[in-house]
Amino acid sequence: MAVRNLLLAVLVLQVLAVTHAAAQSTVPVLRYTPPANAIQIGTGLPDDYSFTGFDGSLQIYPFRPFTGNVQEGFQTNLLRHWIAPRYQEQNLGGAPQFMTMSIPGADLVLIATFLETGYLHVHRRVLIVAGNHAAIIDASAGTQQSFAALSQYLGALGDSLRVETPRAPAALTAAGGRAVAGLYQGMAMKVTVNTIGGGLYNKPALHYYLFSADGRVYRRYDFPPVAATNIASFDFDAAEQVDRSDSGRYTIDNGRLIIRMQDQLPDIVTDPPKNGVLTINSVAYQRQ
Repeated sequence: MAVRNLLLAVLVLQVLAVTHAAAQSTVPVLRYTPPANAIQIGTGLPDDYSFTGFDGSLQIYPFRPFTGNVQEGFQTNLLRHWIAPRYQEQNLGGAPQFMTMSIPGADLVLIATFLETGYLHVHRRVLIVAGNHAAIIDASAGTQQSFAALSQYLGALGDSLRVETPRAPAALTAAGGRAVAGLYQGMAMKVTVNTIGGGLYNKPALHYYLFSADGRVYRRYDFPPVAATNIASFDFDAAEQVDRSDSGRYTIDNGRLIIRMQDQLPDIVTDPPKNGVLTINSVAYQRQ
């Protein structure tokens, strides 16, 4: 009886593992071309862009599962609770205007344009539904003139949008892990608190990616998480406990380096390191 129970438990675990892998492989991914004249802020969620030349911002939130009627929720409260706190609207200046559009691979696309009063902001929020997952694009500008300028870039962004459901990537091979493993240093934009005047601003800062040979990855700003000569001593499990959003896994599939950070979609997909240089989000990282 004990052997039978053990075999049954193993079978259940195997089924759960396969189910989990299948669930990971069927999460839709929103593909897009980043807007011109925009600077990406930071490396976490959402994909956050600010524009030069006018007061405008854009955030792209990856697909997440939902239950219930997400369209009704969007039309009722604009899914405000899905939006990062610093970008949430406070007071609406009238009822939002809704319209629909088509995006390849999406089941439903609903657009809301609305005015935020108190301090004037014009918003455009897009709900994209694929199966039981939904993504959000949220854009805003501080004046009507800025919103007119922003709208031109949003039009180009909309033309580039498509929804894909990628297969699960191949497992990392030992040779692939050895080729990637190491500490890489680059300069990326970092959101910084203005301690004198208040608010936030962006500035270039040192940024590090640390890869283990067995498929772990960790990133951080300002200073390396470990000395380049002592990578084997780094505790990826402990880092994941205290800094989940900057921890993840990687593999190489069909000649591409795929990095999946915890709680972040879509995956980072780029070329493997070449001559000690790894490029991520247009930033060149040099192996140390």
